[in-house]
Amino acid sequence: MQRYRYNNALRRALLVDIEAARELMVQIGLEEGFTSKGTLAISRFIDQLLNQLEKVTATE
Repeated sequence: MQRYRYNNALRRALLVDIEAARELMVQIGLEEGFTSKGTLAISRFIDQLLNQLEKVTATE
């Protein structure tokens, strides 16, 4: 039961981080271009967060 609570809290935190990073990526994309270094760096970061989310979800 304790592991479920931890995974659930981690999952919710990851979803919040993913959404915040997505909003930032769009904002920077509109300002600098969608292929700028900044936009691509945030995209890679979002990919890492999504991979972590997948691992947490797979262990539930």
